Amino acid sequence: MTTLAVPLTDDAFLALQQIAAKQKTTLEKLAEEALAHYLHAHTAAPRAYSFIGIGHSGQGDLSLKVEETLAKVADRREGWSLEK
Repeated sequence: MTTLAVPLTDDAFLALQQIAAKQKTTLEKLAEEALAHYLHAHTAAPRAYSFIGIGHSGQGDLSLKVEETLAKVADRREGWSLEK
């Protein structure tokens, strides 16, 4: 295990102490939990396409095959086209 020293303002340190006391935990556990949440948020799987499911294709299983279908025709940087 590695120890990390983090400089804090007096106000931030006092606020963290109050939160730790309210939650009946230590500053170390509070910081460890906060960093775990931060890491999870920044290492989560790539987001899915936000427009999935907004239209009607007439194909009942299209939403189940969305990743497979888009992998064939979509480029996350350039966009998509059904004419490939």
